[in-house]
Amino acid sequence: MRFTKEIVLNQPIERVRVLTSDPAHVHEWQPDLVSITQHSDTPGAAGSTATLTYRKFTLEETVLTANADERTSRYETRRMIHTITNRYRAIDDRHTLLVCDSEIELTGLLKLGRKVLEKSLREQSERNLDNFKAFIDSATP
Repeated sequence: MRFTKEIVLNQPIERVRVLTSDPAHVHEWQPDLVSITQHSDTPGAAGSTATLTYRKFTLEETVLTANADERTSRYETRRMIHTITNRYRAIDDRHTLLVCDSEIELTGLLKLGRKVLEKSLREQSERNLDNFKAFIDSATP
């Protein structure tokens, strides 16, 4: 399953870059996140890995690409891989466009419940993006 969502962030791109460069901010828009265990010396850099522990599940993250305006991460858990690419572009001096591409691959028994799971996973991804927007928009310099 693939889907794309675009949102306008009410912050200049430079501020968005600062806020998204620090993995410690993830707690701000993912309330179910319990902890992040970094396995790399440079968290958030291309090639870095981490374990994200949520209330009901754990994800293994690998950052595939990371630069000022684009980041692709792969999140793996048992029988599921979710690859997310976030691309940022300045709209003007006060707004940034975020284009988020998601691809979710299900294997094994999860494929049997694909229709229900895809809807649920998409809704969760969109809630995370809405929470992310709220965090970015409310952040003060």
